[in-house]
Amino acid sequence: MIAVLLEVLGSALLLLGLTLQTISLLGVLRLPNTYLQLHAQGLATGPGVIAVLASSIATKNPEVMTFAALTIAFVTITSPISSHAIARSEYRRQRRRQRHASRVEKPRGGNQGR
Repeated sequence: MIAVLLEVLGSALLLLGLTLQTISLLGVLRLPNTYLQLHAQGLATGPGVIAVLASSIATKNPEVMTFAALTIAFVTITSPISSHAIARSEYRRQRRRQRHASRVEKPRGGNQGR
């Protein structure tokens, strides 16, 4: 009875994780800018990966479940850090473009009206 319950739970978690991964992939491909794509990517690295890894309980193998638990901990710790680094680099890139554009738009010299 418990074996059947673990199989059903593992399958449901796997299906949920793969569905979240698919939705996230579509968001990354269709959304227009980096910040929105980063938001969609958070769905994949957060609940999506964790659900897929948590589905390993159906294996009933302690080594696989331990590996999955450690991987979940690693993803939970590193996902916000990587998202922050990506957002920060995009912000800096936009600032650099704005500075460059403002330098290009400024007229040079005193012959503005002629």
